Amino acid sequence: MHIREVLADDAPAIQQINHEALGYDFPLPDTRAQLERIIKAPNVVLLVAVDEAEVLGYVQLSDYENTYHRPLKNLITLATSPRHQGRGVGRALLAAGEEWARADGACGVRLVTGADRVRARRFYAANGYDVRKEQTNLIKWWD
Repeated sequence: MHIREVLADDAPAIQQINHEALGYDFPLPDTRAQLERIIKAPNVVLLVAVDEAEVLGYVQLSDYENTYHRPLKNLITLATSPRHQGRGVGRALLAAGEEWARADGACGVRLVTGADRVRARRFYAANGYDVRKEQTNLIKWWD
């Protein structure tokens, strides 16, 4: 297994991982369009773990800047194909994301995960993440 930056051609694997591991049914053309935006975006990284040609999982981080603490990176998504969970893929991706964050001057990584994602919460705790606060996730769609 090795970790590399995402390619636009990884869209089908990313879409499948999002469906199988996270329960998101986002269409492939939209996944591809989002990947193309992410690849071009400044201070965003999306790394994939691959074994030969197969994408096993991915991690995405971006800037998290505000006026009330030092710079952080926001872990947007960390997902591993269910077929490859328990093999250290998530830990390797998390470590690679943290390395990128540290190299880019961040003082830490923050993330939000659902209260119902018990396994994810245990995983992050086992990797040194502390619960800072419970919160409600709100969104307003334009269309």
